[in-house]
Amino acid sequence: MIVYTRDDVVKLSGSLVRSEWLTIKAACNLLLKEHPEGIIIDCADLGDVAGDGARTFSDAMRDIRSAGSRIVVCNLPDNVLAALRSIPGVKSQLPIATSIEAARNSLRQSSDGHDEALRGCIVVPLAQWTDVGLAVETACRIAKEKRLSLVFVAYLVVARQLALATPLPDEEADATARVDRAVEEARRLNVTALGHVERVRNADDGLLASLREHAAAAAVMAISSALLDDAVTRLAGDLMKRAECAVTIARGPIAPATHI
Repeated sequence: MIVYTRDDVVKLSGSLVRSEWLTIKAACNLLLKEHPEGIIIDCADLGDVAGDGARTFSDAMRDIRSAGSRIVVCNLPDNVLAALRSIPGVKSQLPIATSIEAARNSLRQSSDGHDEALRGCIVVPLAQWTDVGLAVETACRIAKEKRLSLVFVAYLVVARQLALATPLPDEEADATARVDRAVEEARRLNVTALGHVERVRNADDGLLASLREHAAAAAVMAISSALLDDAVTRLAGDLMKRAECAVTIARGPIAPATHI
């Protein structure tokens, strides 16, 4: 594989047969000193991905997230996208754009609102029991009143007997769809919103960790009345007892009883 740089772009070409992230990361770090607003990894000329080559992107995902997502990957060929689908969490969490211009637009938007969105925000957990429409409505109302941003987080609970990176394609697709829908609806209402999927062992601990990570000003939990059960009630109670920020619990309307 060949790595070269120009302006704010790291260009990759050739084949990936092993993880090359350390080499790419070194080039990225040099460019970030000149372009602190963010840089782009252009994969348009990338060829085959074989062996451990796809690990380049899982390694990249972890470092990009920890660095504040100031790097966007673009122009991923179809064969590379196919390889990424086999690695849990990468395609949904790696910052990806369709072109260099789209990547620059994403970085500009991120630079304008990323820090504010990640700290002092409203964290909104999304699960199968979530009433997504109610979650967006309630969180956006509070966000506009308090001038805060939103972070939607879907928690993918992985059983302890399984490795945390165990592929769960159906569950991950469902979680990603919920996050995408919530972020899109919030932005349509002119509220700054970000979203991601977290792999956790326990949803309660995962939510509390998110609140600490983002120094959240508030948490909003919106429950579908049709899916309200003892487990969800326990989670709501645990959040009320343990969260250090303000907590709002919303529940959708209960369907009227059918009379015979």
